This record gives sequence, C-alpha cells and structure tokens, in this order.
Amino acid sequence: MQSEAGYTAIDIAGLFSTYSYPVDIKSVADKDRLRRVDKILKAAHERSMKVICFPAGVMNWEFDEIIKHDPAVQTDSPHLMNPLRDESREWQNKVFDFVIDNFDIDGVHLESADQGRCKTKECMERWPNDVAYHSYITGRTADIIRAKRPDLIVTAILLGWGAWGKDFTDEEKDRLVELSRSVDCIFDQGHRQTYIPEEKRREFIQRLHCDFGTSGGTWIYPPQRWERLRWFLPYTIRTGTHIKQLYEDGGRGIMYYQGPMLNPSTEVNVVFGGRIMSDTGRELEEVLAEVLESLYRPKTTAAHQKLVEIFQRAENVHFDQWPDEKILEYGGHRITPKRKTPPPGEVHLTTIKGDTPGPAVYLTEPFLDTEGRMAYKQGLVSILKDILKIENDFRDGGRIKRIQKCIHNALLDINNIGMAKNETKVLSDRP
Repeated sequence: MQSEAGYTAIDIAGLFSTYSYPVDIKSVADKDRLRRVDKILKAAHERSMKVICFPAGVMNWEFDEIIKHDPAVQTDSPHLMNPLRDESREWQNKVFDFVIDNFDIDGVHLESADQGRCKTKECMERWPNDVAYHSYITGRTADIIRAKRPDLIVTAILLGWGAWGKDFTDEEKDRLVELSRSVDCIFDQGHRQTYIPEEKRREFIQRLHCDFGTSGGTWIYPPQRWERLRWFLPYTIRTGTHIKQLYEDGGRGIMYYQGPMLNPSTEVNVVFGGRIMSDTGRELEEVLAEVLESLYRPKTTAAHQKLVEIFQRAENVHFDQWPDEKILEYGGHRITPKRKTPPPGEVHLTTIKGDTPGPAVYLTEPFLDTEGRMAYKQGLVSILKDILKIENDFRDGGRIKRIQKCIHNALLDINNIGMAKNETKVLSDRP
C-alpha cells in the first residue's frame, strides 16, 4: 500500500529489540526473528522502497543491560551511557555494526534524547546546553557511520532537544547547521509543536547543508492495545495543509506515521499522505477524491462525492471541538496539568503504557469537554446516517461496513464517558 501510494522509504524501529540488547549483541534475535527481518527488508526492496533502521538510540535506549554490565559507561541514569567514555562509543559501535554489517538496510535513524541526556558533572560542564550536547553526540555518531558506509542515509531526530513551542536560540541554530553537514535530513517532528516556528522555518532551512522535515503536522500515535476498529479519525485536511506549506518553505522530508491499515481512516490517511507528498501542487480535495475512488470503487458520482464530504466532516467535527487554550493550560495530552504545551501534533487516542486497552483519552479533557463530546457525538451520528444511505453504492471490499463499526465503537466510548461523568446532554441523543 505504501509503495503504491508513492512512499520512497520506510523507517522502522524495534526490528531486533524493543528494550535492551544483550551483552553479546548477536543473541538479540533468534533465527525466526532474523528470517522475518530479512523478509521485511526484501519486501521493501522488491517495491523500490529504502529501509531506514533505528538500531538503537544514540548513547541511550537499548543499552540497559550493557550499562549494568560495564561500570565504565555508567552515568546518573540506568538508561544512558557516558559519551565522554571511549567504552561507550565502542559499545554503541558494536550495536550499530551488528545491524549495518548483517542486514541490507539503506539508512540509519539517529535519536539521542528518548531517555534525556547525560547529566553527570563532567558532561554538564562540557555541554551545559542541551542542543550542543545532542548535536555533538549525534554528529559524531553520524560521522562514524559515514566513514564505515558512506552510501547509507543518515537522519537526525530532534525530539527532546528543547521545549515545545519555544524557538531555538541563534547559538542553538548554529549547532544544528553544523550538524547538518553530517546528516542527510534533520527532522523537527512537531509532537507538540515544531521547535523552529513556522514563520522562521524558511529562513532556517536555507542555512542547512541537508534536507529538513517534520512528521506531517498531525498524526495519530497507533494505539497498539486497541481493537483496530475503535476509532474513525481522518486528518487529510490538516496534514495536507501542513505538507504543502512545508514544501513551499523548502522542506523535503516527512516522517509520516503509519498504523493499522484495517482501520478505514488510517488507511486513507496513509495513502493520502503518500499521494500529496508525491505532488504537493495538487489540491487536497482532489487527492482525497482520488484516494477514495481507488479504495472504495464507487458505483455513482454522487456516492463518491458524498464519501469525500463524509471524510472531511469526520475530521472537522472532531478537531473543531478542541479548545486550544484549555489544551495549552493542561499541557498537551496529559490528563492532569503539568506544564504549558501547545495543542499536539501527535494525537494519543489512549495512554502509551500498560497491558490493557486503556481509556479513550482523546475524547476527554482537555480535548473534548461536555459540549465538545456532545457536538462530536452528534456529528458522528449524522455521518453514520449518511453512510447508511450510500452503503450499497461501492465495490469496497467491506470498507463501508468497517467505517460503520468504527463510528459505533467511537459512539460507545463517548457514551461510556458520558455515563461515568453523568453527562445528561451527551447521553440524551443515543444513536
């Protein structure tokens, strides 16, 4: 699906380990896992797609067992190696070499701040500035990879390098420009807002020696523990508008999040993203109509037009309810106030951690209050009624039925929240 939609690469984490490499590195994966990894790589290459791999973090993430084993690399955190120690660089090289030497990957994704940064006295004295710290260890790692395999794509991810919604200082931007000499693309993803403000993005991009990208403005973090038909939330208007603006500013990279293709809104979001990235000059509604025609195979023009309108309504009726000031007060997707952060680019439908499906936090405060839930419910009920009128007008492989199930499940979540909160307004209009 990705290849047909126009994607040129897939960026994958967790191929080998999702938590920590063993000390001998190579026993991280048994024969069956290695077989499946090779199968994924082969499938991508057969479709002319490059594979960018996240072998491990830069000095953090995936090194916990190694840190326990080797006191020389230990810091103030059980998850972080000390970048001032040669032993740390040697361990990191062993992990990266294992992946680069044994698997047919096309690039490496470098992320240094997933677990924060080293804050030992010596590291803080050398790098009191976080951007200086992350730029140094990321750039050094990139240079080592380049020396070993100059053909590999190397990307740098800025997540965790600063405060969301606060522009980098001139000194910090100078560090990023220096880093841009070592990598192919810098991604300012925009989980809560990009670090580089939109109005200053064009000027900054012109200074770089590499490409610049985001994650498309709006995306859903895939809810791994949820049933795949529990939500219906397209975002083609929002992400399409962002991608077109980014391209006009000189951006040439998008790390576009994927998800379970069984979900009809996810499927359309993914295919739409590939199509609009392939030609940013096209009108958004034209691209959405093309995507829906190819997936749903409408029997009539009227049914096709109605489906386009339904997808746009489903997006607007949700995001139009977001009270931006209240979200800012609560601090993003968190349930309790912590710190002021802008409305998120990364939408969490539920909590990230846990071993149960988790609550539908995207339907609760600060995103939807009682009035917002009522408006969203009424909008979904209206959409459901319209879908029932055209459900037989497509040769869609069951997609219309899946949309109906998604909406029913979203309404069930809204009603359950209404019951818990004793919201008579929300509960008064049952579908």
